[in-house]
Order: sequence, then C-alpha cells, then structure tokens
Amino acid sequence: MRIYTYILCWNEEKILPFTLDHYNQFSDRIFLLDNYSTDKSLEIARKYEKVTVVPYSCKEEDKYDEKDIANLRSNIYKDTTYGYNTKGKANWAIIVDADEFVYHPDIEGILEEYLKKEVGIPRLAGYDMYSKEFPEYKKGELLTQKVKLGVESMSECKPVIINPNIVDVTYSPGAHFLTQVSGRGLPSVNADIKLLHYKSLGKEHVAERYEQLGSRSSWENIANKYGEHWYDEKVRKSSLDAFDGAYEDAIQVVPDEEKRQSEGTSKKSN
Repeated sequence: MRIYTYILCWNEEKILPFTLDHYNQFSDRIFLLDNYSTDKSLEIARKYEKVTVVPYSCKEEDKYDEKDIANLRSNIYKDTTYGYNTKGKANWAIIVDADEFVYHPDIEGILEEYLKKEVGIPRLAGYDMYSKEFPEYKKGELLTQKVKLGVESMSECKPVIINPNIVDVTYSPGAHFLTQVSGRGLPSVNADIKLLHYKSLGKEHVAERYEQLGSRSSWENIANKYGEHWYDEKVRKSSLDAFDGAYEDAIQVVPDEEKRQSEGTSKKSN
C-alpha cells in the first residue's frame, strides 16, 4: 500500500518540523505545496528525503485565495504533467493544511482495511487541539505525543483522505466539504480516523498567525467572508476570547499508549 501526502504551506516554520515528522511515518511521498514562503519552511522541507516542494501562486499576487486553493486541492493529486499524481501510483491521497494531522494508532492498518472494503472517502472525526503555549520541537518527539487535548469540532471533519483510483472529488473553498464526488467508492461506516487541527497552540501563537494570514487574504476571500477570523477584528477578538474556555473544556483525544508511533515501528519511517 502506498500513500501520497500533499501539504499546503505558507511560512509554517514553527509547526512544519512536527508536520513532516508526523507524515514521514506513513507516507511514501510528501508534496509540500508552497505559496512562496519567506521564512525557513523550504530549508526545513529539504531535510526530508521524501519531500518534493511544489511552488504555487494565487491569481491575486502575494495573496491567499480560498477558491484558488480549492482548485489546487481538487487537481494536484491527479496532475500527470509533473508526476504529482496519486492515481495509478498510490492507493491514498491525503490533502491537508500544515497544521492538520491525520491520526490513528495504526493508520496504515485501517487504510489497508478500507482498501479491501473499497472505501473511497473515509469519514473523519475532527478536533481542534489546544495547548497553553507552543511546544518546543525536538526530533523524535511527535506533536501528537506533546499535545493530546482537544475539543470535538464538526468543522474539522474535513474529507482530506481519498482513494483516487475509485473516486474523483472537487473541494469547496476551505475544504470543509466536497462540492462534487464521482466514482464508485463508498464512505467508511465509522469515523475511525481523527483529524487533529493544531492551530490553537497557545493564544499568542493564534494571534500571531491570524495577523499573518489576515494580511494576505484576497479581496475575494473578504467579499465572501472566507477565513474572516483572520482579518475581521470583531471575529478575531471573539475567537481569541474563547480560547481559555475551550482549553478548559478540552479532553484527551490522543491516548497515552502510542507504542507503535512513538517507537517508530512504521516501515515507512525507516
């Protein structure tokens, strides 16, 4: 079984080492879809043998546009021009933002089971993950080991895993749902796999990231209120004010027993 992972990136130097360590465990190839980062993101990515950097831009220069990104998500996994395609090469495509971690104690095992059942798009259980401050990175220590508390979130049940050999999808802006699905694959019966969104790693980090992303929102994002917590002061303040309460309500999402991942027993991490 082969897995290709596609990670959207813009100036993600803080979380990217955690992200690449996580996906390096079970991915055969990783494509970093980079929107011309100006920090150390590319320097970090080049340390990983499996990573291929794929630069992209939106129509509005130096801006982030959700419709353009939705189009990229919908097509990159089937692009044959440059060999980025998963179809015919791998069994699964995982398409995520840099702070989104697909998690299961035996991710390869559950995906192997889904293959046999001809699952096209696995159901995911979404969680916003919380910590009081941004964790220190240390090689060999997974973020799922460091930050295990989260709050269940319906908006994070994003369909980010697809079997490209039996389904074809079109993503909505924000990728929270699909606007079109074709093919013969079935959804999984249960949400066995979790999608952990590690955006709330300390209130200071959240505020910093909102400021960065807000300055890059395209006019179309603003007109359609896509990602308004980035640029709308009222919505941004409301999100930050809710941080402490959400942290208090967070429950343990990742179990303490992560023997398989923590010991690096995945054949693809070696």
